[in-house]
Amino acid sequence: MNNKISHIKEATPDKFSVLLNLLSCSNINIDEVLDNIDSMNNKKILEQHPYAITENKDGRFSTYVTDDKKKNHRRKIVKASKELLETEIIKFYKEREKKNREKKLCLKEFYPEWLNYKSMHTNSTAYIKTIDELWRRYYVNDKITITPIVELDKYTLDIWAHTLIKKNNLTKKQYYNLTVIIRQALELAVEKGIILQNPFSEIKIDCKLFTPVKKKADETQVFLVNEQALIEKEAYADFEATGNTACLGIPFAFQTGMRISEIVALKWSDIGEEKENCIHVQRMETINYKYSPDGTFSKPERVVIERTKSLAGTRNVYLTSKARKILEQIRKSNLENGYDNSEYIFLNEKGRMKTLCLDTRIRKYCRHIKISEKGMHKIRKTYISTLIDSENININYIREQVGHTDERTTFGNYCFNRKPKDQTADEMEKALVYGS
Repeated sequence: MNNKISHIKEATPDKFSVLLNLLSCSNINIDEVLDNIDSMNNKKILEQHPYAITENKDGRFSTYVTDDKKKNHRRKIVKASKELLETEIIKFYKEREKKNREKKLCLKEFYPEWLNYKSMHTNSTAYIKTIDELWRRYYVNDKITITPIVELDKYTLDIWAHTLIKKNNLTKKQYYNLTVIIRQALELAVEKGIILQNPFSEIKIDCKLFTPVKKKADETQVFLVNEQALIEKEAYADFEATGNTACLGIPFAFQTGMRISEIVALKWSDIGEEKENCIHVQRMETINYKYSPDGTFSKPERVVIERTKSLAGTRNVYLTSKARKILEQIRKSNLENGYDNSEYIFLNEKGRMKTLCLDTRIRKYCRHIKISEKGMHKIRKTYISTLIDSENININYIREQVGHTDERTTFGNYCFNRKPKDQTADEMEKALVYGS
């Protein structure tokens, strides 16, 4: 039935909206409706065919069609029966209509089809929504989207790409994230035979044109040693006052370095045997949107999925004695609050905690101790930087603990100085003056 819908939508866009309304009526045979519409279209094509159908002396049937390749030239077609000839006539006009439509097809019209195709190849509806937001921000009002796809040559796209970079001061990452739309849409156009090759693949950008990304100041990316102590003190005091185990999620994150989405998805069954001192990270919370082919998204829903963010997959995270003690506090609190019937570790009166419960708390604690607000991801960076600072822990083990596929990610994006400036200055003096 889907093939029929696609065919009818292309052939009769004016009737397609009516068809969609009929789909909601449970007492209508959709296949029968589609067949009837297709039959009506075929009948109309034959009625508008300008040449007569003639039966030849040999019993075969023939007619003429106008050859698009040669102006004012008609081509004869002959078939063994009238039915076969009519089928050939219908095929000819439908193919010509399709070619004419493709000559006028622009990115603005092709985008919904590509986005629907893209959504079939990913589990992340949040990613699809991000792509759509990029489309609305950078493409919708750009004339490149109303230019016929067949007219998008290298020169046109090159000018567009370079203008885009300079106008928006794009970084390299931003550029490649937003051009995934036009790049992959044109690849799909190649696969469908609309164009022979993707002209965007020929576009080359000098890296010097991109806005450079400056590594942010260390004190904005991690909790300094003295800050961590104050934050944890706030968390424990908050737990004593409220009994809310979201407070304990803060020191637990400092001890495990898990992503916040992984922490709120933990289950008691993930904890290994006592002799192993580890917890198995194998799922996470994600934001789910239901995407419809008409281009609309549903309201966001936070759900747990059985996989982690990284391609590194599931992993075992070491539980320190402090982390194990925190888990025991949580277990005891859950029992006292009547939450012991759930498989999840972090709970409140509504059930499984969401990521917002933890992130709002860490930001509140930052305000209390009068430092710049930092979210839960900065705790993860603090954890990794702490392990890197240790002389006795191998980088490959650190990489495995945090779920990175490459230690370059660990070093490049998560290595920051956690010591205050005065302490760092003392260390520099010891290393360079007294150590020489």
